Amino acid sequence: MIAETISSQTCSTRDAANLLGISVRTAQLWVEEGRLQAWKTPGGHRRILVESVDRLLLEQRCAGIHTPVPFGMLIVMNGEKERQALHGGLGELLPECLVTSTACPYDGLLRVGEMAPDVVVMDWRVGGLDAARMAQVLLGRARKPQMLVVVLVASDRARDEARTQLPEAVVLVDAPVNGEGLAATVRAFLGSNGRRRGALPASRLEAVL
Repeated sequence: MIAETISSQTCSTRDAANLLGISVRTAQLWVEEGRLQAWKTPGGHRRILVESVDRLLLEQRCAGIHTPVPFGMLIVMNGEKERQALHGGLGELLPECLVTSTACPYDGLLRVGEMAPDVVVMDWRVGGLDAARMAQVLLGRARKPQMLVVVLVASDRARDEARTQLPEAVVLVDAPVNGEGLAATVRAFLGSNGRRRGALPASRLEAVL
Protein backbone atom coordinates (compact mmCIF):
# COMPACT_ATOMS: atom_id res chain seq x y z
CA MET A 1 0.00 0.00 0.00
CA ILE A 2 1.35 3.39 -0.99
CA ALA A 3 -0.11 5.83 1.54
CA GLU A 4 0.59 5.64 5.26
CA THR A 5 -0.75 8.18 7.78
CA ILE A 6 -2.37 8.10 11.23
CA SER A 7 -4.28 4.98 10.20
CA SER A 8 -3.09 2.36 7.72
CA GLN A 9 -6.54 2.45 6.08
CA THR A 10 -7.38 6.16 5.89
CA CYS A 11 -5.62 9.46 5.28
CA SER A 12 -6.42 13.16 5.41
CA THR A 13 -7.59 15.16 2.39
CA ARG A 14 -4.23 16.98 2.33
CA ASP A 15 -2.28 13.71 2.35
CA ALA A 16 -4.43 12.32 -0.47
CA ALA A 17 -3.88 15.51 -2.48
CA ASN A 18 -0.10 15.30 -1.95
CA LEU A 19 0.00 11.67 -3.06
CA LEU A 20 -2.09 12.35 -6.16
CA GLY A 21 -0.28 15.57 -7.11
CA ILE A 22 -3.46 17.66 -6.97
CA SER A 23 -4.71 20.57 -4.89
CA VAL A 24 -6.65 20.04 -1.67
CA ARG A 25 -9.69 21.63 -3.33
CA THR A 26 -9.48 19.16 -6.22
CA ALA A 27 -9.29 16.28 -3.75
CA GLN A 28 -12.40 17.63 -2.03
CA LEU A 29 -14.21 17.79 -5.38
CA TRP A 30 -13.16 14.24 -6.19
CA VAL A 31 -14.67 13.11 -2.89
CA GLU A 32 -17.92 14.88 -3.75
CA GLU A 33 -17.87 13.29 -7.22
CA GLY A 34 -17.24 9.84 -5.75
CA ARG A 35 -13.80 9.39 -7.32
CA LEU A 36 -12.33 9.24 -3.81
CA GLN A 37 -14.15 7.31 -1.09
CA ALA A 38 -14.30 9.03 2.29
CA TRP A 39 -16.16 9.23 5.58
CA LYS A 40 -16.34 11.78 8.39
CA THR A 41 -15.27 11.31 11.99
CA PRO A 42 -17.63 12.26 14.85
CA GLY A 43 -15.65 15.52 15.02
CA GLY A 44 -16.49 16.32 11.41
CA HIS A 45 -13.02 15.59 9.96
CA ARG A 46 -12.98 13.88 6.58
CA ARG A 47 -10.94 10.69 6.26
CA ILE A 48 -10.23 9.26 2.81
CA LEU A 49 -9.83 5.54 2.21
CA VAL A 50 -6.24 4.84 1.21
CA GLU A 51 -7.47 2.05 -1.06
CA SER A 52 -9.26 4.60 -3.23
CA VAL A 53 -6.12 6.77 -3.38
CA ASP A 54 -4.06 3.76 -4.44
CA ARG A 55 -6.62 2.96 -7.15
CA LEU A 56 -6.38 6.47 -8.62
CA LEU A 57 -2.58 6.35 -8.47
CA LEU A 58 -2.65 3.10 -10.43
CA GLU A 59 -4.98 4.69 -12.99
CA GLN A 60 -2.59 7.64 -13.32
CA ARG A 61 0.37 5.33 -13.89
CA CYS A 62 -1.52 3.32 -16.51
CA ALA A 63 -2.40 6.58 -18.26
CA GLY A 64 1.24 7.69 -18.16
CA ILE A 65 0.54 10.59 -15.80
CA HIS A 66 3.52 11.55 -13.65
CA THR A 67 2.65 12.08 -9.99
CA PRO A 68 5.14 13.93 -7.78
CA VAL A 69 6.15 11.76 -4.82
CA PRO A 70 5.94 13.70 -1.55
CA PHE A 71 8.70 13.59 1.01
CA GLY A 72 7.91 11.38 3.99
CA MET A 73 8.21 12.32 7.66
CA LEU A 74 7.63 10.04 10.65
CA ILE A 75 7.07 11.41 14.18
CA VAL A 76 7.54 9.08 17.18
CA MET A 77 6.49 10.82 20.41
CA ASN A 78 5.03 9.73 23.75
CA GLY A 79 2.64 12.59 24.50
CA GLU A 80 -0.51 12.30 22.38
CA LYS A 81 -1.48 15.97 22.62
CA GLU A 82 2.01 17.19 21.75
CA ARG A 83 2.37 14.59 19.00
CA GLN A 84 -0.90 15.49 17.33
CA ALA A 85 -0.11 19.21 17.58
CA LEU A 86 3.31 18.72 15.97
CA HIS A 87 1.84 16.40 13.33
CA GLY A 88 -0.78 18.94 12.34
CA GLY A 89 1.56 21.92 12.54
CA LEU A 90 4.26 20.36 10.36
CA GLY A 91 1.63 19.18 7.90
CA GLU A 92 0.57 22.80 7.43
CA LEU A 93 4.11 24.22 7.38
CA LEU A 94 5.46 21.52 5.05
CA PRO A 95 2.75 20.72 2.49
CA GLU A 96 5.35 18.92 0.38
CA CYS A 97 5.79 16.35 3.18
CA LEU A 98 3.54 13.38 3.91
CA VAL A 99 3.56 13.34 7.73
CA THR A 100 2.68 10.28 9.81
CA SER A 101 3.00 9.76 13.56
CA THR A 102 2.84 7.13 16.29
CA ALA A 103 3.44 6.80 20.04
CA CYS A 104 4.86 3.28 19.73
CA PRO A 105 8.56 3.02 18.82
CA TYR A 106 8.12 -0.53 17.55
CA ASP A 107 5.29 0.58 15.29
CA GLY A 108 7.60 3.40 14.23
CA LEU A 109 10.28 0.93 13.16
CA LEU A 110 7.72 -0.99 11.13
CA ARG A 111 6.59 2.20 9.42
CA VAL A 112 10.19 3.09 8.60
CA GLY A 113 10.45 -0.22 6.77
CA GLU A 114 7.17 0.36 4.95
CA MET A 115 7.39 4.02 3.95
CA ALA A 116 11.16 4.72 4.00
CA PRO A 117 10.71 8.30 5.29
CA ASP A 118 13.16 11.07 4.51
CA VAL A 119 12.81 12.51 8.03
CA VAL A 120 12.30 10.81 11.42
CA VAL A 121 11.51 12.89 14.53
CA MET A 122 11.52 11.07 17.88
CA ASP A 123 11.69 11.62 21.62
CA TRP A 124 14.97 10.92 23.38
CA ARG A 125 13.01 8.68 25.73
CA VAL A 126 10.09 7.04 23.95
CA GLY A 127 8.33 3.91 25.14
CA GLY A 128 11.40 2.61 26.97
CA LEU A 129 13.28 2.10 23.70
CA ASP A 130 16.96 2.98 23.40
CA ALA A 131 16.79 6.06 21.15
CA ALA A 132 20.53 5.98 20.53
CA ARG A 133 20.34 2.44 19.20
CA MET A 134 17.25 3.25 17.15
CA ALA A 135 19.01 6.25 15.58
CA GLN A 136 22.03 4.11 14.72
CA VAL A 137 19.79 1.51 13.08
CA LEU A 138 17.90 4.17 11.13
CA LEU A 139 21.03 5.83 9.80
CA GLY A 140 22.79 2.54 9.12
CA ARG A 141 19.96 0.84 7.27
CA ALA A 142 18.21 3.78 5.60
CA ARG A 143 17.06 2.95 2.08
CA LYS A 144 17.36 6.62 1.16
CA PRO A 145 20.76 8.11 0.29
CA GLN A 146 20.33 10.32 3.37
CA MET A 147 17.83 10.36 6.19
CA LEU A 148 17.39 13.23 8.64
CA VAL A 149 17.00 11.93 12.19
CA VAL A 150 15.82 14.49 14.76
CA VAL A 151 15.82 13.66 18.48
CA LEU A 152 13.78 15.77 20.90
CA VAL A 153 15.35 16.55 24.28
CA ALA A 154 13.51 18.11 27.22
CA SER A 155 16.45 19.41 29.28
CA ASP A 156 20.11 20.41 29.11
CA ARG A 157 21.00 17.19 30.90
CA ALA A 158 19.12 15.14 28.33
CA ARG A 159 20.81 17.09 25.52
CA ASP A 160 24.28 16.40 26.95
CA GLU A 161 23.42 12.73 27.46
CA ALA A 162 22.01 12.37 23.97
CA ARG A 163 24.90 14.14 22.30
CA THR A 164 27.42 11.74 23.83
CA GLN A 165 25.46 8.65 22.74
CA LEU A 166 23.97 9.60 19.38
CA PRO A 167 25.69 9.53 15.99
CA GLU A 168 27.02 12.92 14.92
CA ALA A 169 24.53 13.11 12.05
CA VAL A 170 21.55 13.22 14.45
CA VAL A 171 20.06 16.68 15.02
CA LEU A 172 18.98 17.58 18.57
CA VAL A 173 15.93 19.80 19.06
CA ASP A 174 14.65 21.18 22.35
CA ALA A 175 11.17 20.20 23.57
CA PRO A 176 8.60 21.67 23.58
CA VAL A 177 9.21 21.94 19.86
CA ASN A 178 9.26 25.17 17.89
CA GLY A 179 7.32 23.95 14.86
CA GLU A 180 8.52 26.71 12.55
CA GLY A 181 12.13 26.12 13.55
CA LEU A 182 11.85 22.40 12.95
CA ALA A 183 10.17 23.02 9.60
CA ALA A 184 13.09 25.28 8.64
CA THR A 185 15.52 22.50 9.56
CA VAL A 186 13.62 20.03 7.41
CA ARG A 187 13.59 22.47 4.49
CA ALA A 188 17.34 22.94 4.85
CA PHE A 189 17.76 19.18 4.64
CA LEU A 190 15.39 18.62 1.75
CA GLY A 191 16.76 21.60 -0.14
CA SER A 192 14.94 24.32 -1.98
CA ASN A 193 12.58 23.65 -4.91
CA GLY A 194 11.37 20.44 -3.30
CA ARG A 195 14.56 18.52 -4.02
CA ARG A 196 16.99 17.00 -1.57
CA ARG A 197 20.51 18.27 -2.11
CA GLY A 198 22.06 16.11 0.57
CA ALA A 199 22.16 16.34 4.33
CA LEU A 200 23.79 19.31 5.95
CA PRO A 201 26.20 18.77 8.87
CA ALA A 202 24.35 18.45 12.17
CA SER A 203 25.97 21.63 13.51
CA ARG A 204 24.57 23.68 10.61
CA LEU A 205 21.13 22.11 10.90
CA GLU A 206 20.96 22.80 14.64
CA ALA A 207 21.94 26.40 13.94
CA VAL A 208 18.74 26.86 11.94
CA LEU A 209 16.64 26.38 15.07
